[in-house]
Amino acid sequence: MILSLVLVSSSYSSSGQENQTVNGQATITSTGGDVNVLYAGSLISVMETKVGPAFSHFGYNYKGEGHGSIQDANMVIDGQRFPDVFISVGGQPITKLIVNNPSLAKWYLSFASDELVIAYNPKSHFAADLEKAKTGAIPWYQTLAKPGFRFLRTDPLLDPKGCYAIIATKLAGILFHNSILSSSILNGESNPNQLRPEEILFTLLETGEADAIPAYKHEAIERGFPFISLSPQINLGDPAFASYYKQASCTQQDGTLNFGKPIVFDITIPNTVRNTEGAIQFVKFLFSDQGKKIFENDGFKLLPLTAGGNKTAIPQEISALTIK
Repeated sequence: MILSLVLVSSSYSSSGQENQTVNGQATITSTGGDVNVLYAGSLISVMETKVGPAFSHFGYNYKGEGHGSIQDANMVIDGQRFPDVFISVGGQPITKLIVNNPSLAKWYLSFASDELVIAYNPKSHFAADLEKAKTGAIPWYQTLAKPGFRFLRTDPLLDPKGCYAIIATKLAGILFHNSILSSSILNGESNPNQLRPEEILFTLLETGEADAIPAYKHEAIERGFPFISLSPQINLGDPAFASYYKQASCTQQDGTLNFGKPIVFDITIPNTVRNTEGAIQFVKFLFSDQGKKIFENDGFKLLPLTAGGNKTAIPQEISALTIK
């Protein structure tokens, strides 16, 4: 159980703050108080059942909330949310905060990656075909394009995964030399019949309102749903195909094109932070052996920490970690 953390040591500073060392690596200093973490909706399970409870063990009141990453960024810009920490899929949502006037963030760190899969309901009317597609006996895209098939996804204007789903089907069209493959599945990038909020997508799959959904691999593993793995040229999970991914794009809210790139999870302490010390300790915990193990066990691929934005603005306690 994540709640029963094993602490190597604990001590108290002269100011009365409790210092705890996690796995002999990261010293978490507890000044207490709320730590508000806004995150990508695909992280709901790992954040609320594992990371949040584990971090709260150190004396902080963890408060988490998840939506589509772009929606998260829009809520911060509109003054609806004031997170101490923001975790997004891809750097674009955080970049929106950085370039906003006034700027609402300065830096971010890439720390984990994932790949796109097709999660499906084993009780679907199309279950037999989906099982065959999973083994490669029939093409997965033919099953998803069948009449009556309910393929639900997130809004590409609000959630990176919605954009990734579009890019993946376009890349499949290129790979399989099928110019109508994407449109046969999606029927348009913003088809309202398919678009649903990120935070309820798996619930719709579980209740049978969806036959299949695009998902990050870690989500399918966490929720226990069977899934169809996509080839590395399509799944946006292999850096070796980064150039290949750039061949496809989806349209963003401002009309610009977002080109394919490997799926990466990023974190920042935005300028809306109210508990700076708590935010720093949360990031340190996430990068500790304990935090990394949580993510690894949930199916994420850990990355060497890579900084974006203004690297000199990263708090010293965090920049002291190994960052490229």
